[in-house]
Amino acid sequence: MSGAGPSKIRAILFDLHHTITKTRVDMVTLTREAAESARIPFEQLSDERLAKAIKKTDTWMKDYQVQNGVDIHWGGEVENWLEINRVLTDNLGLDNIPDETLLQMEKHWKETMATNWESLVEDAKETLEELHRRGYILSVCTRRHDNPEKLLKEWGIDHLLSTVHYSGVPGYAKPSPFTLLKAAEDIGINPRLCAYVGNYVVADVGASLSAEMLPILTVWSDPNEKELAPETAIVIDKINELLDLFEGPPN
Repeated sequence: MSGAGPSKIRAILFDLHHTITKTRVDMVTLTREAAESARIPFEQLSDERLAKAIKKTDTWMKDYQVQNGVDIHWGGEVENWLEINRVLTDNLGLDNIPDETLLQMEKHWKETMATNWESLVEDAKETLEELHRRGYILSVCTRRHDNPEKLLKEWGIDHLLSTVHYSGVPGYAKPSPFTLLKAAEDIGINPRLCAYVGNYVVADVGASLSAEMLPILTVWSDPNEKELAPETAIVIDKINELLDLFEGPPN
C-alpha cells in the first residue's frame, strides 16, 4: 500500500545521492584517490577487481554493524573505518598495511565526501525553492554514514528543509522506512500524506512503500531502474518535473 496521490501530498522527502545531487567520480575512483593519498599501492589493481573487493567489504561491513549493535550514526568518525579498510585491503591481497596508513586513507575519503565529491544537479535548488514557496514541507532522508547538514548549508538549501535524517546502518538505513518515518514524525504529518523521492527501486521505492508514502523515482542517473519500478511509483527523469506533479498542498 502506498500513500495518497500527488494532489493530497503535504510533505516531500528527498534522497540526496543521484536524486538531487550528482557525484564527481564513482566509488571505485574515489577509493583509488583515497588510497593514493595514503600511498597504498592500488595502481596495479583493475577496476573490476577493486569493485568486487568493495562489494565484498560492504557485505562484511553490514554484518559487522548489526553484530556489534552500532548506533544509527555509526561511521561518522575516521576511527570507525579502521577495521573496514583493513578488510578491504586484505580482500585485495595487500597485507601488513599500518593502521596509520589506513586511517590516512579514511581521512582523505571523508575530506573528499565533505567537499568536492557531490554537488546539486541542475534545477535542484530552484525546484526545492519553488516547492517550498508553494507550501510543501520539505525534508531529506538519505542513506549515508556522514552527516550531510554542512553540505546542505553550503548548497544553500538547508533553510528550505524542516528536518534531516541519515544513516548507513542496516535496520535504520533504507530500504528500512526508519528515517522516513522519523521525518514524518518530526514534521507532524501522516506518512500517507508524504511523498519520497529517490533513485533506487530497492532502497528508495522500497522504503517509501514500507512507510506508506507516495514513491517517486528519478531515473536520470540510471534509466534501467525504470524497468524495475512498480506501477505504484511515479517515474521522473528531471528533478524539475516535480513542479508539474505538485502544484500546491491541499487547503
